[in-house]
Amino acid sequence: MAIYYTDRSRSFSAADGHGVHRMELVAEAIVDVTTAMIDNANDEVGLFWLPAGAVVTGITASATDMDTNGTPGLAFDIGDDGDEDRLLVASNIGQAGTLSTALARTGHLYKYTARTRIKAYVQTAAATAAAGTLYVSVRYFVDPEYSTTALAASTTA
Repeated sequence: MAIYYTDRSRSFSAADGHGVHRMELVAEAIVDVTTAMIDNANDEVGLFWLPAGAVVTGITASATDMDTNGTPGLAFDIGDDGDEDRLLVASNIGQAGTLSTALARTGHLYKYTARTRIKAYVQTAAATAAAGTLYVSVRYFVDPEYSTTALAASTTA
């Protein structure tokens, strides 16, 4: 397994500022992907950091065609060290140069309690790898007091 980093995902990189309380923000990365980065399953590339208290509201991911085989296999997960497919699961965006806004259920309103590096993982290696570009943006707001506990409903007002 190889681990790759962008300038925005190294340990010393700062997370973006968090703006006004609950204002929606976007963290993004555009990554040049080499064939070496996608020819082995379980390779990963750091994308960017989300700050402590970030609550995820959406994702958009797209890629150029990075698997030129007639039966492509390339699939990406996007997540973090705790759950590599927390935000995007087995996406085939790199098979034919497509876009996905399918946030994984596990990522919807997920709250990061500590500063966290977001990564793209090669779930399935390319059948015939081709260099390309991966585009990822994650929408979130910051609220350290946000509770992920479900509200109780009752019939009384």
